[in-house]
Amino acid sequence: MTLTDVPWITAGTTDLRELEKARVKSWIARSDRGYEVLRYGPGLGVLEHPSLLKGPSFLKRLDDLGIVDGELRRFWNQVVTTTEGDQRKRMRVPLAKLLRPMQISKLKDTVRQTVHDILDEVDDPTDVALLDALAWKIPSRLYCHLVSAPVELAPTVARLSDSVLGPLLNNELDRRQEFIDATWEAIALARDHIGARRQDLGDDFTSAMIRQEEAGDLTEEEVHAEAVAILTASIDNTVHQIGITFGKLLEEPSRWQDVVADPAKIPAATEEAIRLRPRFNTIFRLAAEDVEIDGFPIEAGAWVYVSVRASQRDPEVFNDPGTWRLDRPTVRQMMFGAGPYNCLGQHLARLEINEAVLAVAQRFPGLRLTEDFTTRENNAVTEVTRLQVSLV
Repeated sequence: MTLTDVPWITAGTTDLRELEKARVKSWIARSDRGYEVLRYGPGLGVLEHPSLLKGPSFLKRLDDLGIVDGELRRFWNQVVTTTEGDQRKRMRVPLAKLLRPMQISKLKDTVRQTVHDILDEVDDPTDVALLDALAWKIPSRLYCHLVSAPVELAPTVARLSDSVLGPLLNNELDRRQEFIDATWEAIALARDHIGARRQDLGDDFTSAMIRQEEAGDLTEEEVHAEAVAILTASIDNTVHQIGITFGKLLEEPSRWQDVVADPAKIPAATEEAIRLRPRFNTIFRLAAEDVEIDGFPIEAGAWVYVSVRASQRDPEVFNDPGTWRLDRPTVRQMMFGAGPYNCLGQHLARLEINEAVLAVAQRFPGLRLTEDFTTRENNAVTEVTRLQVSLV
């Protein structure tokens, strides 16, 4: 394949029809911003390639938001999502141990009780903004449990997660100061909490990070960076994927009745919602050197954008890809990345989504939308903007 065979698409397009039209011609396209990967197999090849780096992609987001120098940039340069090489490994390996599937499975009862406690708090079951009443509360309260912080802190950490990731992922320049203020507030919160926890270590995430510092594996500042990374990443993205999952189930009432009748189908429904409407629409990488993907040369310094939306609807992998089906073979979700950069929190996110759907299905089988389910999409992410329901 040569450059002349590669179609051209609009940089940052959210038009699935444009993506699919180009995908018929080639697995890769070009745009004003670089290369665009549109099929599943080559997409995994990009995400798994050791010379296609993730850290610079996060730094690019900071650049785009105007966070280019100063103490705040120096702090962000130490967060695991911005780092590469030995530093990334030092910061990632301890997190991977905390978030491995066996550890996450031990949280099932905690997550289940958290969801039911939240549902108990609903005042008017006939008029519920499900994103605010449920989705924002689950991961923020679970975060407090994981780090041994008081649950009263949940609304604060939810706000901080949104004020950091929202402007960054949506490239909202008008929220730049909000991002700056929220980052400093999150750093102060993490520093104070870690300082207090040093005198009373347990088996929580905070204690584990402190022990990493005591063992010489991380510096104190890196522990603070790791704590902020956990706070921001563990809440905002899960919130919107919870909302998307409920939205996809309720758009067609038969889908909801299907999981109510057979709760064993809930994990498959979660996966199908992620496939059809992922929180992350694009994942991108920077080529550190000349590489080849499926025989196609990509030059050093080029940006490579993997379209999660197009790849997760690749007809070579998914039969009838635009149709909601719960009988699909298990296929790795592109949204969670792959290789050395796969999402460490994906097992926790799935547990939270599945338990949320299960609890509502058991207690409120008559759940229905009272207004249209709506989202805001850009090339980077999908955000739920309206999920108004009646539980009864």
